[in-house]
Amino acid sequence: MSNIQYRACAIDDIDTVLKFWDSATHGGSINTREAILTFLDLHPDLLLLAWDGDRLVGSVIGAWDGWRASFARLAVHDGYRRRGIGRELVERAERLLIAKGARRVYANVLNDSPEAFDFWRSVGFTPNDVIEPYAKNIGR
Repeated sequence: MSNIQYRACAIDDIDTVLKFWDSATHGGSINTREAILTFLDLHPDLLLLAWDGDRLVGSVIGAWDGWRASFARLAVHDGYRRRGIGRELVERAERLLIAKGARRVYANVLNDSPEAFDFWRSVGFTPNDVIEPYAKNIGR
């Protein structure tokens, strides 16, 4: 039985996180070391990781802008799914966000990830029928 440890991302974890996201998620245009460093500079406690020994098996980014909170990059290694790791990551991040003053949190879920829809519903999220999210990559 694995003994999963949860903690915030450290600078030394960034390369491992990037490799994990490449294998466990759909990738993304802003997944760079520099982007993670910038995020950690703003929110050193909100990129949470799940470890089984020295193996990264889960991640979630919680973001807080002082008005609304959001989740992104929730990922759990295929071999570790259905063990409560995703739920634990989300619950830990929610507690951190509540402590910062958040009262609403959005989850960024890719449209082509239908397996994620059931998960997010299971942790209390509902589809937002009031706001249609739009996105635009800016910068380089």
